[in-house]
Formats: sequence, C-alpha cells, structure tokens
Amino acid sequence: MEFEFLLNDVLQKISLKKKEDVYVFYDGEKTYEADIQRISPHQISVLIDDVSYRIYTAKDKDNRHFLIDGQQFVVKEPTEQVEGFRMGEEKTSEGTLLVKAPMPGKVIKICVSEKDAVRKNQTLAIVEAMKMENEIKASVDGTIKEIHVTAGDLVDSEKPLIELEP
Repeated sequence: MEFEFLLNDVLQKISLKKKEDVYVFYDGEKTYEADIQRISPHQISVLIDDVSYRIYTAKDKDNRHFLIDGQQFVVKEPTEQVEGFRMGEEKTSEGTLLVKAPMPGKVIKICVSEKDAVRKNQTLAIVEAMKMENEIKASVDGTIKEIHVTAGDLVDSEKPLIELEP
C-alpha cells in the first residue's frame, strides 16, 4: 500500500506492507522494518533497527501530533483533493463516492445509517489498522446511499465501506 501525507507541511510518500509480525516501510530511498506495539490510546512503542522509540500521539480536528524523543511532528492528509474527493475514495459512474479504508483493518464502528444526511468531515466509520483507530470522514456534504460493511468486518483498502451521494 502506498500513502501520501503532509509531515510538517512537506509532502511525504511511503509504501507499507506487513511481513509476519513487523511492518516494512519504504520511503523511496531506504527500507525500514518496524515492530509496532500500542501501549495505551496515546502511546506507541516502535522498534526500528534495534532502537526503541516511545511515541506519544494526539489528534485534533485536522492533524495528528507525534512527540518522538522531544521532537514534535504534525501529520495530516494533503489538502489537495482530486475532483472533490479524498484519497481512499472513488467516484462511481452514477456520481456517488465509494468511501474506502486507508489500509487493511477491522471495522470497529459504523457511525451512520443508510439515508442519513451527513456533513463534510463527519465521522462515518472507525477502522482499526496497525493497532490505531482511524476515523473515516465524509469529504463532502451528502446522503448515505449504502453501507457495505458491519462492525467486526475485516476490510482492505480496495473494498468500499460506504457509498455517499454528494
């Protein structure tokens, strides 16, 4: 899987795959293997090249904040949207948006019902991936056309979670 995100306002691209009990990251120059363990809702332990890092996390409306060895990092999705929708979404021929998970994981909660009116940035679902809960948000105001998953389902980044009509 490939990801794009802003780290301290600089566009970063990485590819990620799970290999047995570790995650393999490739940043275009170097490959890293990381053992990642969640300690608490806001603490993660990461072991890379036999060096252990304790990472503290927090989230506000648009950003994730990470504190690593006294340095703070701010991570957010790129603000540029393609044709009005975000990464992880696909437009159908009927004009609805297929909302997908950013990476393989487990659906923890569906926060909406079919035919619900939703507003931009409203949480539609919560998917646990890499031992972190990810809120899947609406990229536009609209109406929920169809929900394709239920809590407990395992999903990948290709399977649509929800159809949203703008």
